[in-house]
Amino acid sequence: MLKNSRLFKIINNNVPLRWTRLHNSATDVTLSFRQKAWLTARERYKKHEHVYYSSFLETKWKPSNPPAAINSQFPHDWMDDYEFYERSKTSDSKHGTPDASIPPSTVPCSGCGALLHCSNISMPGYIPSEIFNGRSQQELRTITCQRCHFLNHYNIALDVDVPPSSYVDTISRIQDQFALAVVLVDLLDFPSSIWPGMQHVLGTKRPVFLVGNKHCLQHEFVQHGGGDGLNIKNVSLISAKTGYGIEELITQLHKTWAYKGNVYLLGCTNVGKSTLFNILLNSDYCRPEATELVRKATTCPWPGTTLQLLRFPIFRPSNSRVYQRFKRLFSERAKRAALDKLRRDQAQKTGAVAAAQPFSQVGRSFDRLEVVNDSFSMAAGTQPITTLNERGAEYRDARWVYDTPGVMHPDQLTHFLTAEELAQLQPTSMIRPRAFRLRPEMSLLLGGLARIDILNLSGYEKQYDWLKVFVFASQNLPVMIADTLKAEAVYKRYLGTPFLGIPSASGDLEVRLKRWPGLQCKDQDIVVSNNNSNSGGNEARLNCDITLSSAGWLGLLLPDNSECSLRVWTPHSAGIYVRRPALIPLADRLVGKHIRNSLAYNTTKPFVFKK
Repeated sequence: MLKNSRLFKIINNNVPLRWTRLHNSATDVTLSFRQKAWLTARERYKKHEHVYYSSFLETKWKPSNPPAAINSQFPHDWMDDYEFYERSKTSDSKHGTPDASIPPSTVPCSGCGALLHCSNISMPGYIPSEIFNGRSQQELRTITCQRCHFLNHYNIALDVDVPPSSYVDTISRIQDQFALAVVLVDLLDFPSSIWPGMQHVLGTKRPVFLVGNKHCLQHEFVQHGGGDGLNIKNVSLISAKTGYGIEELITQLHKTWAYKGNVYLLGCTNVGKSTLFNILLNSDYCRPEATELVRKATTCPWPGTTLQLLRFPIFRPSNSRVYQRFKRLFSERAKRAALDKLRRDQAQKTGAVAAAQPFSQVGRSFDRLEVVNDSFSMAAGTQPITTLNERGAEYRDARWVYDTPGVMHPDQLTHFLTAEELAQLQPTSMIRPRAFRLRPEMSLLLGGLARIDILNLSGYEKQYDWLKVFVFASQNLPVMIADTLKAEAVYKRYLGTPFLGIPSASGDLEVRLKRWPGLQCKDQDIVVSNNNSNSGGNEARLNCDITLSSAGWLGLLLPDNSECSLRVWTPHSAGIYVRRPALIPLADRLVGKHIRNSLAYNTTKPFVFKK
């Protein structure tokens, strides 16, 4: 009897538990894979009200190639980096001791072009008196100012007082010279990188080389303020960072301009003038002996690095030298083609972004000129040559390439950003479009820099549910999609967090957010229409681009025979333009399939296009 009672207790305790387990497992079996994925997606956004998509949540966002860290700690022993600093001369100030009684020099800083002095810490070209005092002009030519030194060695941008008019006055020197103007345009900030006063400075007769995107760039340059009367001689596509297109640009300079006069690199801030200057310095366009003596220009994401004119002498392209250069390029043609094919195959097989990025080596056809005496032989009684003597007889009739200061465009957003935010805004790898499906009453937030509202989407024949939006911006900028009616509240809630990325602060975030201008929209909404019918099976092309100043741009792909109303927001509503035709019309090739239970599309491998 006792054994039977124990048996009944065991059965009563285990049978309900077993039944519960079977019931739960049966429920899981009835859910399909799509339903489970949908439930997982809903759980992910459960705590984020009115948010439909966040790249931070979807990928637990971490930049694949994070930007270089900005050092916020001021190094107190930085003067030890200078050869002429004597530690016996102690200074209580971390910037060194200024001395207004010592007159400034006539020697420019080789990094930014400002005249070296020790009078005022906040003025460009400052060097502490502990280093500046007692130095000869020959010794000053071998050092850089404090600001360039900090940018190169510590990645710290020091504030200097430079009135905006000084930049315009500096580049206006070209008005009185017979010179070629090489105008650089940044495609990521186009047309906001076209300075409105360019036509007034250059005039209508001066020859101009336009450097940027060679497809439809000239039409866009004229349309957005470049000037209908400019004498554009050549349009080139280059990448000063990877060397792509540089050899072709040099060939065009030799062919069109030859040795007629000086060459000025012009453009707004952060378009790559100093980077192009540095790569031309180590090419056939510079005199061989000057390559080792002229210091490279200081480059960094911070705008306004170059403060005065920097220059190097042009190598005269005589017939024999042009032929020698042609022989080198012809001999390297097969090697370049093989390397390019290898790069494309590697990108197609592995999907590596670095392999997909166009790259070209910039070579040299000419060695250094013959030197009678060894410049570094102290026993021969000659002084070592460490700087270029621009007043020498061999440079009396030379032609020069000038790196000019960048002019701040009123539509650029860089002056709102800190050094850390600028580093995050700069692309660290090749930009690949990110595609999303947006329905009416949805808003897309690109970091804290821009917002686009889909107000209405209507068709001429039928009603459509969504349109396709392509984001062309740095991969370090997060994307968030929210309800339009609650977009302002969502923006305020996540501003200063990793969900939006910019603005950010390593120190006091509240102070940074108080200085942030927020987002404002244009007075009129943007209306985009697509009157084409793709019944013939033609490949879909983007209808237009919406530029967002320094943040990048958005490409729109509307359904056939439809019309869409948009409202775009940026700080002070700056840099908002409609660009037709789209810069990359076949961007739909560069994205993968739509992700289930998500508004996003997969980012496909480079060179693997949909057929």
